[in-house]
Parts: sequence; C-alpha cells; structure tokens
Amino acid sequence: MAKKSTTGGPRAHRITDADLQRRREYLSRAERERLWQRRALIAVSVLVGISVLVLVVALVYENLIRPREAISTVNGETITTREYQDRVRFTRWEMGQQLRELYLLTGDINTVQQYASQLTNPIAIGSQVLDEMEEEILLKEEAEARGIVIDEAKINERVDDYMAQLQGLTRPGAPTATPTTVPSVTPTPLVSPTPSSTPTPTTPPPTATPAEGEAAAAVEATATPTTEPTPTVEPTATATLPAESIQATLDRAEANYYDAARSAANVSREVVREVFYYDALRTALRDAIGADAPTEELQVHVRHILIAFNPESTGETGVPPTDEQKEAARLKADQVLAALQAGEPFADLARSVSDDTGSAARGGEMDWQSPDNFVPAFADAVTNAEIGAIVGPVETEFGYHIIQVLGREVRALTDAQLNQRRSQMFTDWLAERKAAATIVRSDRWLDRIPDEPTYNQIMGDILPLQ
Repeated sequence: MAKKSTTGGPRAHRITDADLQRRREYLSRAERERLWQRRALIAVSVLVGISVLVLVVALVYENLIRPREAISTVNGETITTREYQDRVRFTRWEMGQQLRELYLLTGDINTVQQYASQLTNPIAIGSQVLDEMEEEILLKEEAEARGIVIDEAKINERVDDYMAQLQGLTRPGAPTATPTTVPSVTPTPLVSPTPSSTPTPTTPPPTATPAEGEAAAAVEATATPTTEPTPTVEPTATATLPAESIQATLDRAEANYYDAARSAANVSREVVREVFYYDALRTALRDAIGADAPTEELQVHVRHILIAFNPESTGETGVPPTDEQKEAARLKADQVLAALQAGEPFADLARSVSDDTGSAARGGEMDWQSPDNFVPAFADAVTNAEIGAIVGPVETEFGYHIIQVLGREVRALTDAQLNQRRSQMFTDWLAERKAAATIVRSDRWLDRIPDEPTYNQIMGDILPLQ
C-alpha cells in the first residue's frame, strides 16, 4: 500500500467557469456601482484633459503663434500678423479722429460722410495699409544704404509738429511761425475723386495768382481729395507764450493721444511712434531722392475749348465713345473753329460751349505748366504750335480741343512746383523699387484684416450706421 505524501502544500485548485460565476454573484450592487463610477470618472477625466489640451493649444496659437505668422514678406523681411493688425486698427482710429476734427471745425456733414464711408470697407483700408507697410521695408533698406538715420529726436519733432497742428500752436524751434502741415499718418484717399474733363495733369496745376481766384476754385473742385482732412488752422499768436509752456502743452497732448489710441484701438505707444518714424523716413528719402530735381523747365500758357464726346461723362476715359458721339463732337468742334476764324472772341466761346468747366470759367485759360502734365496729343500740340495760332481740332480721350498757345518759355519752378517734382521723382523711384522687390503675401492676409474699432465706435455719435 502506497504511503501518502507528507510534503508540500495543498494541491492547487483549478478555477473553473463555475467558480467565476459564483464570484460574480457574490459582488454586491454597491460594488458594481463603485466600479462603474470609477470607470466614468476615468472617462470624464480623459475628456476634460483632451478639452484642456485643445484649449491650451488654441490659446497658444492665438496668442503666440498666430500673431507671429507672416502676412507678407518683402525681400525676405516679414510683416507679422500682429504688426499688421495693430497698424490697421490705428489707421482706422486715426481716420476717425481726423474726420471728427473736420466736422467740429466745419460742420460739413456731407464731406465727412464721404470719407467716413471708407470705414465700412475693411478690405480697402487693409489693402492700403499693407501696401504702405511693404513700402516701408523698402524705405528702410534704402535709408540704410544712404546712411539716413531717423533718431528719437526726429521722431519727437514729428510728433510735436502734429500735436502743435492739433492745438493750433507752433512747435518751439520750428522753422516757420505758422503751423506746419499735419504729418501723413493716414492712408491716401480710398474714394475716387470726381473725374475732371480737363486734359490735364494728373497732378494739380501751379498755384493761381490773386487774379485767377475764380479759376483756382474751379481747379480745386476737380482736384484729388486728401485723406488728411485737417483744415488749415489759423496761426495762433504764440509769441507771448514761453517755449516751455508750449512744449508742456504738446507733451500733455502727446500723452493723451497715446492713451486714446490704446483705449480705442488697443495699440501701444510704440506702434503709434512707428507710424511717425516711417513718416519722417519717407520725408527724408523724398528730399534725398528729389535733391537733383531741376529748378526750371519749359512751360506753356494755353487756353482751350473742349468739345467732349459725351459731355455728361467727361473724363471717363475707360468707356470708348461711339462713332455717332465722335462724329457729333467733331462737327461741333469744326463749327467752333469756324466761329473763331470768323472773329468770335475765344474767351466768350470757351465760356459758352467748352465742356471743361474748370477752364471755361476763365475763358479757356489754364495755368503755366509743363507740357508733360498733359495727355500726349495735347502736349504735342501745345509744344509745337506757333504762339498765338489757333490749332485743332486735336483729338484726345476727352474729346476734341481747339487750342491757342499764349506763351512758351523756360520758367523757374515755384516752391509748390518744385515740391511736386520732387514728390513725383520719389513716387517713380518707389514704384520701380516695388516692381523689382520680391514681395510675397500670405493667402490668409484677407482673413486677418481687423474691422475694429468699428464704424459706430468711431463715428456713431456723429453719423451712426443704421
């Protein structure tokens, strides 16, 4: 008979399915509920963790990554989203400030309304601001190449000039005793001027003499409006004010200006001063590039009678005239020429039949100016015609012209004309630099255009948008 083993422990029990079933039956309902609660808590914790992670990623993107994303690159230098949006907000706010100043000074609600409508078109403002910022990179490159430096003192002068203009004062140390022109801290016009029927100049003609007051008014009626609606401030007698008092006033105005920009447009002092920096830089480069502008030029003094192809839409050169319109205009021009040859006074005919209302008021006369200011066919005629001779009809995109050259000579440029030439040289130079530059805009720049401060935040108390 075999002996029983006296070593080792109890024999291992094999767990069967029946055993498992019995154990499950022993679990109480409370235990099962605690188990599901733990599982639910784990699931909720995971979901909360994912949500927090998504929120953190979104906040990081919105506050750290997105503001640094490039809106445009110019020759490898970037314009970030933050820089662009800050400038657009400041520009919108500054436009509103100047419009409000215009309204307070003139009460001209119609002009204010014309410009205020720009604030409802964020894309137009955003596009123009980005154009300017791209140009500024090119300006900075050229300034470095030429050794032009705009330091803090020059920025301060620019800011003080602007504050002095707003306050009706003269900055201490300014070269003249009258207020200077407000710096260009707003974009150029976003509204199109009413086209002029005058075959002239894309730029305004020379300043009229006192005897030409009526003509000057006509010319101004067709001139391009400016987005700096800051009417001329009457010079204030500041001789009795100490320079320290004036400077203290300007300093307070500057501090208030920065505070207002921060409150209304959410832009820092540095953003505002950067605008003045580039304004000073643009002026310095304009002076440097235009330094070689000629101080005299061939000019002509002419008068003309315009018979427009379509008198009701003169200046709309994009719409070609019909054959019937051209035939009717030519017939009328021939009749005018015949009347002149028969002895009719040129000035009387110009006043009665010319479709160029600006010069018609002066008997057809135009200011002394370079032939280059006119469209090609008109320029050729006034350059080659004999003095006193009546020539025409000369066809241009405006219609038919009967022309008489009253004088032609080399004349010294006025200060206004010289400034105009220098500005044109700078404009041409900048256009060439932009054409040669490598400018790459992000596809998302349109989505990054801010529309605040909103129109009603800026102008709602004057011209609320319904």
